[in-house]
Amino acid sequence: MYSLTIFVGRFMPVVVLSLVGYTYYVFVYRICVKRLIHYDKTAQAVIYLVIYNILFVMTLLSYFRILFQGPGSPSKSSKQSQQQRNIHSPDDDTVNVSQPTFTIHHNPVTNPMNSSNADALSQMENAFIKDSTSAAAAATTSNTTTVNVATTATSSNPSPSIMIPMPSIFISKRDGRLRWCERCNYVKPDRCHHCSECDACVLKMDHHCPWVNGCVGYFNYKCFYLFIVYTSLYADFAFAATIPVLVEQLKEDDVPDIQLIVLMIFGFIFGLLLTGFTLVHTNYVLRNKTTIESISFRTRTYNVRVQFDPENPLGYGVATTHPGENLWNLGWKKNWKDVMGKKWWLWFVPFGNPPGDGLIYPFNPDLRSRLIEDARRQSQAHEDRMAMMMQQAQQSTGGGGGVGRRS
Repeated sequence: MYSLTIFVGRFMPVVVLSLVGYTYYVFVYRICVKRLIHYDKTAQAVIYLVIYNILFVMTLLSYFRILFQGPGSPSKSSKQSQQQRNIHSPDDDTVNVSQPTFTIHHNPVTNPMNSSNADALSQMENAFIKDSTSAAAAATTSNTTTVNVATTATSSNPSPSIMIPMPSIFISKRDGRLRWCERCNYVKPDRCHHCSECDACVLKMDHHCPWVNGCVGYFNYKCFYLFIVYTSLYADFAFAATIPVLVEQLKEDDVPDIQLIVLMIFGFIFGLLLTGFTLVHTNYVLRNKTTIESISFRTRTYNVRVQFDPENPLGYGVATTHPGENLWNLGWKKNWKDVMGKKWWLWFVPFGNPPGDGLIYPFNPDLRSRLIEDARRQSQAHEDRMAMMMQQAQQSTGGGGGVGRRS
């Protein structure tokens, strides 16, 4: 069954392109040329051709961009990870603020001692926290914050790294351990999931799409969104424009053109499905959610590790979100720009990369502050319990020693 799925998936792009090509032939030749222009309705034909060809070109352009633009994977160094850039806060203006950081190196972990993944992961976490860096230079120009994402390299570890603001927070397991992929033997960043179809971890994975024979994720989600937008418009326009032409033909001929009916059926079915799909994903874009994150959204909770001390691997606390809370919702304007880009003239074309590198994401500022406070209280309560246990142990030891001396 799995082999059949792979086989069918490889031919889906051929099916998509064949459907688009056939509908193009029917609309352009049989409707515009053979019907409208032939019956001296040139103006109507020109309007149809201009609108139809714009939608046709944008549909194909978006589709090809998805096919050749991967979603991104944490195990592969992307072009975006090789240069310095910014991840912005919810506001549009930008400020660089000096704050402590620690560095996470995104490189595969080998385990030559054949120890368990849990042991290897524990060693990784200790190395991550201890390998800290000093704060970057800062300049203040407004009331917002920018997190600098930089690449560093050392002789012992030449792979890219990320400077995360302190207290740094990221999605973790319940006990604060980093998320780990057993298949890829790799750390999973926030919003990253392993796709069983592709057998790879995908950055900000939305879903595995059989129509593109691959995953939709961080770097190709914009192309996917534009593809369903333009395809839905393409199908809706083909359906609506065919209706008056078919009505006119039925008035003149007793036998209708079967291919016009087929075009109308295709236009109605795909237009109905993709228009609904477009509305759903528009909601996801404006709320900064993915398809995976929307599943059980009302009941889903996240465990968030807050690292307070970059020098101490145990200097952290774990907080938990409430059901229905969206960690990455920055407001609809900011959410839109984080997917479509900051330049409005690039919103409508499948070019340009989203800001950042898909490895870390800014949290909702109010929710971030609450999680830090919750983790701080939890961490303090843990320290108080440990101190009390130590004190009780010392008192117990001291009391026992005194009894021995008196006897």
